[in-house]
Amino acid sequence: MADDANVNNQETNQENNQEQNSNEEKKTDESAEIAKLKADLAKQKAALDKATKEAGDYKKALRAKQSEEEVAAEEKRAQDEARDKELAELRKKFAVAETSKKVMGFVGDEAISNSVAEYLYGAEDVDAAIAAFQKAWTAKEKALRQEFGKIPPPGVGSGDGVTITKKELDEMTYTQRVKFANEHPIEYERLMGRAK
Repeated sequence: MADDANVNNQETNQENNQEQNSNEEKKTDESAEIAKLKADLAKQKAALDKATKEAGDYKKALRAKQSEEEVAAEEKRAQDEARDKELAELRKKFAVAETSKKVMGFVGDEAISNSVAEYLYGAEDVDAAIAAFQKAWTAKEKALRQEFGKIPPPGVGSGDGVTITKKELDEMTYTQRVKFANEHPIEYERLMGRAK
């Protein structure tokens, strides 16, 4: 029985040794597998870090490029605004000059025609406004001619230098003569023979 106990002990020892060897082999295999996994994980982490760094660099470059593009876009917008402003000013000057020529035709005074043209700039229908203004101007000129016995006030009418005669002055009423003398002192003095 002692032999049987020895045999059982030996078998148990062998089984234990085999189990230990098997466990050690498993541990070695597991350690190798863990080491392999750690190496793969390190490689993947390095690749991820590299990709993250490249993505960050790309984002920085893109932001810098966008900023440059935005700066360029802002400069272009400012240049466009300046060009549009200058173009609008030139269009206004041209329109005012054209309107001034039309008004000058019946007003006869450059300062007045320029002033009227400035006021009319931007009106919906400038030609209609000029026509209405000319109609009113002509009516006023006609009324003045009738009131003063066909005496055109300075700057009104055709500008052909039409004057009145001494006879026409004598035919005026006292009020008309005083008004004429106040408004046209040089002409009045000439007709009265007192011109210098």
